[in-house]
Amino acid sequence: MATTNGKQPAHRPSRRQHIISAAVRVFGRNGFAETSVQDIADEAQVVPTAVYYHFAGKEELLELAMRLVFDQLNAVVETARPDTEPGDAAGLLRVIDAVWDWVEKNPDEARLYQVQMASANGNIKLLRDEFEERHIQRAYDYLPENTTRSPRAAKSRHASQALAVRTLITTTILVTALRAEGGPLSELPSESLQEAVRSVSLRIVAARQEAPAASA
Repeated sequence: MATTNGKQPAHRPSRRQHIISAAVRVFGRNGFAETSVQDIADEAQVVPTAVYYHFAGKEELLELAMRLVFDQLNAVVETARPDTEPGDAAGLLRVIDAVWDWVEKNPDEARLYQVQMASANGNIKLLRDEFEERHIQRAYDYLPENTTRSPRAAKSRHASQALAVRTLITTTILVTALRAEGGPLSELPSESLQEAVRSVSLRIVAARQEAPAASA
């Protein structure tokens, strides 16, 4: 039941998630520094005391908002290509298409991802690093295993593989966020960008598969 001023009561159990969702939208639009608890309360149509009833402040809300985004993306990628399945070209394309679809359906979360990935610090940076490491390790599944016997050659090949993996991550995840509403790629045709991401990703994988193994 609403209060007399039209705001929602603080203690309703579902209010916590409602406020986090509002925080996603506001942080995505304004960034952290330009967002106040009052802004989030207004977006959620609650009084500021309702926000403080559930959360310590906007720092906690930003962390929870980013956890929500990372959890959603993790689930999308895992559904498209479970860890138990081999990393092949078909699986890579499923992941790309699934993340692309997530961006289409969740523009607020995608915008927040875009804003925070470049400026993360503190707990958000730790969350980002954990998220990136998870998907970096998954991306190695798409590349051929290191078959070199020479330690020096193996080290060089590992560096090359690591660069390829990070390029895959940038291509398949970051580009999709950059095309969110207001992003630098938002004016380009979605279908053309998606096809370009698919093509570049497959070429990266193919290049590593065709790379000659260094001699022992």
